[in-house]
Amino acid sequence: MAFVFLISACANDTNTADTQNIHTEPYRVALEELISIDTALNANMEYISLVMNEAVPIEDSQREVIESYLQQKYNVPIYNYTHEQLIEQKLVEKDGTRLKGILLTMEKYKQSENKNEMTLEVSKYRANEGAIAMEMILAYQEGQWDITGYVTERES
Repeated sequence: MAFVFLISACANDTNTADTQNIHTEPYRVALEELISIDTALNANMEYISLVMNEAVPIEDSQREVIESYLQQKYNVPIYNYTHEQLIEQKLVEKDGTRLKGILLTMEKYKQSENKNEMTLEVSKYRANEGAIAMEMILAYQEGQWDITGYVTERES
């Protein structure tokens, strides 16, 4: 009887992990794409600060899954500091105009009429002369989330 219970418990854990992945995957995909664009901004980054505005419908547990993924992949601390907080925490270069890491922000979320499509406004910031913002369109196709297009809103 205990054996059956353990199998059931493991299956429930797997289902919970799968559910978490389904809900976090589009955000992870968008962040991966954002990080891969203009890789010069990532050079010698000492941290990633991830800010998700209230307009992005994500639970704390889902955000933690994404942060854990980023920490493991890039082997840097993950913060949730805004630009002003990064300056206050002295996480900037000596001249105070360039961050020692990158600031990733998810600014807006828009669900399409099709539940398998969404739009995210995201940005990556390192310095006034090193930033990019874009609107990404994501779609769930063939069992995975992919970026189907994006528009660069600003780049410096």
